[in-house]
Amino acid sequence: MKLLTILAAFAASASAFSPSASHARTSALQLSVDDMAGKSVELGYQVWDPMGLADMGSEKTLKWFRASEIKHCRVAMLATCGWAHTCNGWGKIEYDDGPLGSDPWVAMEKTPAMGWVQIFVTAAIVETLTETVLGTHYLNTEDGWVNPLMFDNVDPKMKEKELKNGRLAMIGIFSFFLGSLVPGAVPLYPSAWELS
Repeated sequence: MKLLTILAAFAASASAFSPSASHARTSALQLSVDDMAGKSVELGYQVWDPMGLADMGSEKTLKWFRASEIKHCRVAMLATCGWAHTCNGWGKIEYDDGPLGSDPWVAMEKTPAMGWVQIFVTAAIVETLTETVLGTHYLNTEDGWVNPLMFDNVDPKMKEKELKNGRLAMIGIFSFFLGSLVPGAVPLYPSAWELS
């Protein structure tokens, strides 16, 4: 399971480091990637899109990509916090055979089948509600932002912050995976979180 997780992450990110031509985005779409949140000073006020995904498909495709990025950012932020929480021994979940412990991989292995069912059913309910009844559907928004809590007029700077934190969390959780599987692979991996 550990190896499959790492291989899937490598496969998904392999082309992220390939060079891409810097070109102006011209399209007949009403919505352009340059109009969306995600440009940052770190990238010269450009959107990081090395694979050119923003040029694929229609305006709906672009909104779907943004919604997918937001959802993955939010999951990665929760996963990063959960990993750190577990590694520090703060988890208090106990089953018949004792507590889950402070190693996230062991905790995943010790989680009973019904625990996994609860996790996936909860995720399915949240996804279904997001796609159907909670708030305005992201395809009907101006920029594809997923807003299931129906906050009014989310500030663009807040969207930028959420994207930056989420992108960092995606890198963070991947580094936690790698750091726990390949000792020394991640510089400055916190020694207090070293798994035994």
